Amino acid sequence: MKKNIVFMGAPSSGKTTLCKFLANHFDEPWMPELGKQYWIDNQLNRRLTQKQLLEIAQLHILGEDKNMEDAKKFLFTDTNSITTYMFALDYYGQVDAELTELARQAEHRYDHFFVCDIDIPYEDTWERSGEVYRTRFQQLILDDLTIRGIKYTILSGDIQTRVAKVLSIL
Repeated sequence: MKKNIVFMGAPSSGKTTLCKFLANHFDEPWMPELGKQYWIDNQLNRRLTQKQLLEIAQLHILGEDKNMEDAKKFLFTDTNSITTYMFALDYYGQVDAELTELARQAEHRYDHFFVCDIDIPYEDTWERSGEVYRTRFQQLILDDLTIRGIKYTILSGDIQTRVAKVLSIL
């Protein structure tokens, strides 16, 4: 049975690096985060609308479904609808009902949740909101997963340490 493995965490926590590495290691597909490029292409005053955030989540799910067709055993997924939900909540203090439902569905969409720790150096690029925001957003994600009752594994340390932990669980 194919497994969809999701990697969550604040910006610059190593999700993309880890997904790429694992996909290459297993010769499997991975689902890149769509939100970052969408934000770069469409943001206005460093924000997206509620409708745009919903579109990111919908497009991401479609991409996951397509990539899952190509998977033999695993799909490694970089972020999910819960992350998009958290950005909407952070931007607006509320979340569109459709996005809320997609985040609720995400609670059961994945076979394992990994959260990348923020113990690696922060990559300060123009599209990110800073290291203080990274720390705050990481805690928001962890709190949300706990409230949802989602079991997750924290991945700390360098890439080799994180990969070893993932491999031991998979």
